[in-house]
Amino acid sequence: MDSLSPINKIAFICGLDITSVEKIQDSKAFSKLKLIYQKLVSMCWIIYTFCTIGSIITGDILTTTLQSVNGKIARRSIDVSAFLIWSVMTIRKKQVSHLLHDVENLRNIKDTQIPKLWIVTGVIVIIVVPFAAWMSMTIPFRDEYNCRQIVKLHLSGFDLFKDGNNCNALFIVIFFRQFFSYTLRTAITVIYVIICCSLRNALNANSELGIHRVADPDAEIGFVYFKSYLQTHERILRVLKSFEKTMSLPIFLITSSDFMAVIYGVVRLDPLNNLPEYKSLIIKYIPAIIFVSLRGMVSFLCINLAASEVHEASKKARDIQKDMLKRILISGDKSDIQELVPFSVLHSNSPFVLSAWGIFCFTKGLFLSVFGNVLTYSLLIMQILK
Repeated sequence: MDSLSPINKIAFICGLDITSVEKIQDSKAFSKLKLIYQKLVSMCWIIYTFCTIGSIITGDILTTTLQSVNGKIARRSIDVSAFLIWSVMTIRKKQVSHLLHDVENLRNIKDTQIPKLWIVTGVIVIIVVPFAAWMSMTIPFRDEYNCRQIVKLHLSGFDLFKDGNNCNALFIVIFFRQFFSYTLRTAITVIYVIICCSLRNALNANSELGIHRVADPDAEIGFVYFKSYLQTHERILRVLKSFEKTMSLPIFLITSSDFMAVIYGVVRLDPLNNLPEYKSLIIKYIPAIIFVSLRGMVSFLCINLAASEVHEASKKARDIQKDMLKRILISGDKSDIQELVPFSVLHSNSPFVLSAWGIFCFTKGLFLSVFGNVLTYSLLIMQILK
């Protein structure tokens, strides 16, 4: 998809080639280089996963700390979900490529062009998020002892660097960790939000045509016009169904880890002061904890708002269809009514709603509900620790 090519290139760097197969015809040499690069990045993802598993075993399972089991699980959910997201998207990259092509084909509908501002903002977000995560985990640490402990944690307990070099090594180790943890998931989130906004605009643009026709008492609304209107709506609906089928699982992985990130931030910061002796140990980690928690909250908020707008646009389109049906029935044209009844029954659908793998649906009220549940669960954990 040409308009999303900057974001697609970032996803390619992260090991996910979702370039539209209908648009790109590379030379054999370039295709071979792309394949080699993808295999190298796949090896990096596997190494990253083994390092994460090793650090979980050596840093969480084999050690006894004041941090709760829930806190450990929440902290590690971001690392584990990063590999799962990459795995799922790699398996579904052809479906994603076809989805992008289908979204591009909706360009002939008015107001469905993707603004350059969306792409520029998306690219900036994809770059800034891992960079901010990297800075939050490196700048507060200047003494050799803390740098050594963190580097050992991320290298499965191995002490590979000489004294005096651990702080320099920390910058490199954390850079690669945050790159793999945040870059791809942020790119997928941005693509999901942009596609949601594009499909919302497509639904609203088609609805606006119907609104103007219904609002004009002199405008003729017959079976031919209604059929054309519904055919355009069905075309958008087919893309929406493909979008839901392809992206619901990756979005579930992203949003579920976002929930855990918020829980991690609330529990780790310990606002109820259940573990006062623990406060002094995490002072330098506070910027990273706040970043992880806020990023999870903002990520879920953006996904929910964009996806819920699709639901609202679908409800609006359904209401316009009902108004057009009423106009046709009131007109009393028997030939139109006879053709309309079976056609309208065949194309009668409830408002479309996007979901996270069918576990929960994205509606306007979801964010407050989820935020309340996360806060309640976090407070419950802190009360248990008291």
